[in-house]
This record gives sequence, structure tokens and C-alpha cells, in this order.
Amino acid sequence: MIFTAHLLLTAVLPVALNGQTPTYDDLIQAADAVVQDAPAPAAPVAAPASDGALSHAGGGREAAAESHDAAPDQEAPQSPPPEEAEPVPQEAAPALDDDPVALPDRAALIAAAQAERAAAIARADAWFAALDTLQARFLQFSPDGTETRGDLALDRPGRVRFDYDDPSPILMVADGATVALADFQLETIDRIPIRATPLRFMLGAEALAGSGAVDQINRADGRLYVTLVDPEGETDGRLTLIFNDAEPEAAAETMALEGWYVVDPTGGLTEVRLSEARLNDRLDPRLFILDDEDVMGGDRRRGRR
Repeated sequence: MIFTAHLLLTAVLPVALNGQTPTYDDLIQAADAVVQDAPAPAAPVAAPASDGALSHAGGGREAAAESHDAAPDQEAPQSPPPEEAEPVPQEAAPALDDDPVALPDRAALIAAAQAERAAAIARADAWFAALDTLQARFLQFSPDGTETRGDLALDRPGRVRFDYDDPSPILMVADGATVALADFQLETIDRIPIRATPLRFMLGAEALAGSGAVDQINRADGRLYVTLVDPEGETDGRLTLIFNDAEPEAAAETMALEGWYVVDPTGGLTEVRLSEARLNDRLDPRLFILDDEDVMGGDRRRGRR
């Protein structure tokens, strides 16, 4: 500002003082004359209202002040009070007892499950009751993963024969009281009571219902699974019979025994699958007799009868 005033005074003082050397007072008087003779500044042009103009707080306050000075008696327009919203009628909440939720009857569910279980056990009992003899080929999967095949002959009650194909040296025969396991290679034979083996459930004349042996009943993919355990604790492990039962409402004779699983006390699983089954054909009683001399000498043909 000082530099600008100096330039201005330097330009006008030689004219105002007629070429005389100016004193300090002359400078002051000349400056006053310059200020008085200067044209008045033009009034600022009001910028149109915009978001940018409104964003400058200073400019907004100055415009408000000029408006107030121009019309002191004019009141600023007031915003109308907000209209009160009419209350929305609320429906009364229904009482809890007006629309009770139907919960399943626990007693009815238990009764239905028990009835289904009893019906499945009755079907298995009816199938065994109609079974006299059974002949089939079998495929056995042992706990160690080995596969063996052979011929099965079953004569209820109490008698069964598992004749393993060569090169297996094993022959197993139940004569109604004991199960004999013969090894023709070692020329040995071991005997244990039928009641101490899972075979008791397939060979016994006692019905499953009421025996306490049925542990689980399951259905899946058109099959009925009946898991049996010894309620007296004489036999460790469990046996699961597998029936093909695609039509549970049909007669029990329409079922077919497909095989079984045996889980031994150590958790080892043995699976037996049956094929080419024939029911109620007459069987030679000698199939279910195995003497010690039949095993001695390793001549398996003598044990085959």
C-alpha cells in the first residue's frame, strides 16, 4: 500500500504545486486532495445465488446485513410450522391364546416310532419263520481287506455250512450245538458253542421280538437293517442283518436277505454279501457234520461230503 501511494503522489504533486519543491505538509495536503477528488467506488454487483456463493460465510453475512438495513421494518419470512402427521391406527396384537401354534405331541411321536420299530421286527421274524433252508454264493470281506468266496448252506434251526473256495483252507460248520472251524492246511479244528457266535441270531428258533436282542432298526434305499446284540453278554460284538425290503407294506416273504455285517469286540468289520440265493430246497444232512478225522491228513475232499 505504501509503494502504491508513493507512485500516486509522485505523479500528481508536480501539477498541484506548480513545480515547487514539496514540503511534508504539502505532501499531506496533496494526499488529502487526491483522496477527495478520487471517484467513488462503484457499488458491488450482487452475484446470483448459488451453492458456491452461499458457501462463503462472510459474503452471506454481508448480504444479510444490507438486506436488513434496506428494509428495517420488514420481517424475515418465517417457515410454516410442520404439519402434524395424523396418527396411523394400530391394530391390536392378537392374544397368545387366539392362534396357538400346534406343537407335535411327544407321546404321539414316541408311540409312532415304537410302532414302526415293532412292525420292522415283526417282518424280520415272519421272514425267518417262513425260512427252512437257504443256499447261496457268498462274498466275504474280512477286517484285513481280503476277499473270499464260497458256498453257503443254512438249515434252520441251528445248522449252517460255509465252504470257502480254494485256495482258502477254511471250512466252517454248525451242527446245531457248536460251530466247528477247520483249517485243512494246519490240520486243526476249533469248536465253540453257537450261542457264543453272532450266528445264533440267524440259526436260533427264538423270535427276535421280546428277545431283547434288537439294538437298532433302520431303513435306507429300500433296505431294512436289523442290528442285534446279545442281551446276556455271552457274545461280544454285534450283527446287522440286511434285507432288501423295497415294499414294506407287502408280505414279509417278498423280502430277501442280502447279507450282513459283523463287528467283533476289537471293532473289526466283516461283511458278507449273498447272491444266487435259493430258499427251502432240501439239503443233505451230512453237510452239517464235521468229524476230526475229516480234517486230519489235509484232505479237504473228505470234509466236503
